[in-house]
Amino acid sequence: ITAINATVDVNYGGGKVARFVDQIVTTNMSAGGDSGSLVMKRDNIAVGLLFAGSSVAMIANQIENVRALLRVEVAEQIL
Repeated sequence: ITAINATVDVNYGGGKVARFVDQIVTTNMSAGGDSGSLVMKRDNIAVGLLFAGSSVAMIANQIENVRALLRVEVAEQIL
């Protein structure tokens, strides 16, 4: 993770740019089609939801914001 609570501008082509606030930025570890994937900590705790990326960076919504907006819970691992 290179930034937390970041404000990023995402270029969608055709002159369309959208600004997103309170985002997580990491080095690139995704590929096309990975949008919607959970971003996990090393201990398998969800921290974000991937939605944008480039050859150098990946952008994710903070999972707490996603949970609040969608009114969902992320299940904890039960052993």
